[in-house]
Amino acid sequence: MDNGLIAVKAAHALLDPTDLARAIAGRFAVPPIERAMLHRSFINDTYRAEAGGRRFYLRVYQAGWRDERAAAAEMAIIEALAAAGAAVARPVARRDGGGFVIAIRCGDLVRPAVLFEDAPGDDLNFSDVDGAANAARYGRAAAALHNAADGMTRHPDRPILDRLAMIEVPHAVIARAVEAKDRMLLDRLVDGLLARIDPGLSQGFAHGDLNSSNIHFTDGGATVIDFDCCGWGWRANDIAAFARGVTLARMPGAEASALIRAYLAGYEAVRSIAPVDRAALPVFLLVQRLWMASLHLDGRDHRWGTASFGKPYVARLMAWLAAWECVLDDRPDWL
Repeated sequence: MDNGLIAVKAAHALLDPTDLARAIAGRFAVPPIERAMLHRSFINDTYRAEAGGRRFYLRVYQAGWRDERAAAAEMAIIEALAAAGAAVARPVARRDGGGFVIAIRCGDLVRPAVLFEDAPGDDLNFSDVDGAANAARYGRAAAALHNAADGMTRHPDRPILDRLAMIEVPHAVIARAVEAKDRMLLDRLVDGLLARIDPGLSQGFAHGDLNSSNIHFTDGGATVIDFDCCGWGWRANDIAAFARGVTLARMPGAEASALIRAYLAGYEAVRSIAPVDRAALPVFLLVQRLWMASLHLDGRDHRWGTASFGKPYVARLMAWLAAWECVLDDRPDWL
């Protein structure tokens, strides 16, 4: 007798927090985990865990996004940065001495997971009277991270953030989503970006997503979080990520210029920017926007849906690109 039951392969699955807390109990070198709860579900799923009066965060990577080797390489980089004096949210070691990464099976899916220490502090507000001062603080913290990373070399298990990864693949993803009337703008913009990639640009370790919310601040300092997109790439691309963050909902104008200018001044108070890298920042502002949009659009059909990243999202993206394309030819006042 057919009872209507059918089997469907899962593309993604949220984990039951209570069962997750039970499953990871004793796996990490922390006191017994008392409870866990879903903190955020986006590219990865993050669960907040409480143990011994302290807070930790368990990142469960999306299946197919990072394998265990890539996650382990990310942890090695974080530990190397910490050893070099960077203030970073560090992973918690496994109790069995097997590194930092565990694997979680949920149905047909196997997903790497890592437990992180809590990063003290909060995001900064860039929309109030302290916006410029906060942007400068962010710049100083980003420069301190780059200083700590100066001695690092490319890790073979982390991506190269090059023309293919940052421009060509995003172009292909976004091209599938735009209407025909917008394709000319997109293609012209990408051609302009590729033509402006100077072979003399500085390269090195890159956090990959130094947007305006991946550093937490207290009165006494700053802690960098979320190295999920780290790899080897252009220094200017990493520096420009802040500008992408604060212009997401801002068009060219005095407010956006003041924030980017303050951020760059803060950065250069700690670390200089090579002239070739500074000149390329407008290019990488647009590269950053394309890259982030491609992550959203590439996962919309199976991960977070077309309601959030459908036609209205694409229309807003194209309006933003049309408004900000001017920085490629007209030197912006924040340079």
